[in-house]
Amino acid sequence: MFRHERIENLNEYFLPLSKRKMKSIFFYRFANNSVEVTTFIKQYYEAARRKGVIIDGKIPNPDTKNLEYFGEMMGTDFQMEKGFLSAKMKKWLPRMTDAQRENVIAAMYSTFEDMLRNGKNENMIRNAYIKYMCWLYYKFERIVHQLGNEEPPKILYDGTISNYELQLLIVLSRAGADIVLLERNGDTNYMQLDRKSEHSYLYDKGAIESFPQQFNLKWIQNEIVKEMNRQRIYGTLPSVKNCTNAWMKKPELNEVLTGVRARGADQNFFYNSFIVQYGVEEKLTYSNDLFTFYKAIKNEQRRTVIVNNGIQPPTPEEIAEIKRNNYANADQLLIDLSKN
Repeated sequence: MFRHERIENLNEYFLPLSKRKMKSIFFYRFANNSVEVTTFIKQYYEAARRKGVIIDGKIPNPDTKNLEYFGEMMGTDFQMEKGFLSAKMKKWLPRMTDAQRENVIAAMYSTFEDMLRNGKNENMIRNAYIKYMCWLYYKFERIVHQLGNEEPPKILYDGTISNYELQLLIVLSRAGADIVLLERNGDTNYMQLDRKSEHSYLYDKGAIESFPQQFNLKWIQNEIVKEMNRQRIYGTLPSVKNCTNAWMKKPELNEVLTGVRARGADQNFFYNSFIVQYGVEEKLTYSNDLFTFYKAIKNEQRRTVIVNNGIQPPTPEEIAEIKRNNYANADQLLIDLSKN
């Protein structure tokens, strides 16, 4: 079975299994929000949509037809033995490899042992077995043959999880699936099921605010569609990021004269500066020093804009040059402005 490990940053969720510490699986709960969490949930939603399962609200209970089909194909007998479980699962979910099936059986058997220790009788475990088998077939069949692969399947659960649902997610995580629980109503309900937080970790790095009311899977889906539309309109956003001031040896104005190539060589960054200076080192020479600094910049043929006493408001003639229309949304506004 796979181990659960803590993550240093959320991007580890998207690492292949071989690049993770001890080839571990991640199972985290998100009860609070931040910009980082929102960005991650959008990315994880897309990953689960492509190679995983998204659960919005609840996993539907097996209905009468589901149970009748299971009984017809598998019978109604039950034995709490790994050999029995393996034979049944090989017939019920034939796309799984032997290794995947054995991982699921080991995880399921371990869960049944937990239930016995918590006072559940064999009839209750039999009912759980039938429910899990139906859920695996009707809800998770698309991923069971991916369990433990180099790119682990992703499960995103948004809702108030029940005990049986949690037990099945524990089985799938132990068998090699990454899991995210989106707890928009807080962590209280989960802690009633897993009081010692043994089966998953609560993510609390920088997550300091509650989820807004509109935050749900539908909203996430709409935001992803909006971002795709923006990319179609404006093209792919630049991958290069700013490295502001960190390249400087000391905090002073003359550091700005350092050539761009000498500031750093990482192609993922552009190396810029942002300096605010209060007061002067020497009143008598300040004007001359500033003029010398300006000449040095001009000699390097850098584009230069000088603003004295604030940016002046645009003139009526300048305003008239901007063609404007009525806009239904910000994207229409930006497209029109870009033409200007």
